[in-house]
Amino acid sequence: MENNINPKQNTEAISPDIILENSFLDYFRNNLDLDLTQIILFFLAGINVIFVILIIASLFLSTSIEGLLTTVNNINTLQAIKVSILSILISIMITVLVGVPFSYVVSQNGSKINKVVNMFIKLPLVMPPTVAGLALLLTFGNRGILSDIINTMNLNLPFTFTALIIVQVFVMLPLFTQSLKSGFEAIDEEVKEAAMVFGAEEKDILFKIYLPLSIKPLLTGIIMACLRAAGEFGATMMFAGNLSGKTQTLSTAIYIMAQKDLSQSIALAVVLIITFSLPLIILELKLK
Repeated sequence: MENNINPKQNTEAISPDIILENSFLDYFRNNLDLDLTQIILFFLAGINVIFVILIIASLFLSTSIEGLLTTVNNINTLQAIKVSILSILISIMITVLVGVPFSYVVSQNGSKINKVVNMFIKLPLVMPPTVAGLALLLTFGNRGILSDIINTMNLNLPFTFTALIIVQVFVMLPLFTQSLKSGFEAIDEEVKEAAMVFGAEEKDILFKIYLPLSIKPLLTGIIMACLRAAGEFGATMMFAGNLSGKTQTLSTAIYIMAQKDLSQSIALAVVLIITFSLPLIILELKLK
């Protein structure tokens, strides 16, 4: 039995709303050369950008130039900036000194032991800051697992500038080593083999071949590690404390000011964003 349905009746049965919707989509496809998936992706990306900008803009809109100048001229703010910058400079030097050899060794050997070691190095990335601070306290504290060695050397690490350095190196290492390790692994193995044929030693391969060929990953790792340390709060509070002029960084100073004067804490937050935006801009514009 044949199904005799008039095509004209089918067309008339289609809802006008559906025809309008299809025409609207066809317009975007034909004039903007975008399909529906691209439109959705751009829409979601736009929401993401607006979301982040709105949150950051709320800080800038809640303060004034006068408030920023007053906060910057505050002696506690100047000390917090000094402690933050000095500690980060020292910490990144230690991180590079320790991280470069580690990244090189791990990138040259894909054994299970190296993978396990690499996994442990990554753990600070997923540890909550308070857990990291507690772990550092139980390691280097007066009753920690290394207390006998520390007491023998007449050292008192918790709530000192040295403790601040330890915290920052602890959170810096994973970011730095992962960035540099990726750069080392991207180098063709034949480059190393050719260098060894001509008598190059391991130190020559590292410092004269691998590092020069991995400048971008190296600088990226340094910048990201510094920014991570600059924003550290929980571990710093638990292990290094918040002593003005000694261990108080910009991040911990913001928390203390928020308990006393919200307007000053907002202004200091803006100062922190401005201070550490420069390396981020360099990272995005110069190293890509």
